[in-house]
Amino acid sequence: MRLAQCNNGQIAQITHLDGDVHMKMRLINLGFHTNSVVELIMSRGNNLVVTVDGSRFALDKSIAELVAVKPLS
Repeated sequence: MRLAQCNNGQIAQITHLDGDVHMKMRLINLGFHTNSVVELIMSRGNNLVVTVDGSRFALDKSIAELVAVKPLS
């Protein structure tokens, strides 16, 4: 499952990151690590608001498609 496919309020665990090396490093530097817990706060149009390890981020849906997750709730 991809982060972009989660429902509002859903909590998931990151299983792996896709994309080129630069995009993976950018996500890792923001705190998107394998096994990190991420929560989708809000999805509106092509934009998502998520929290990872206590930090809140706004992501484009195309970037959220690169984050594979396993639902926890």
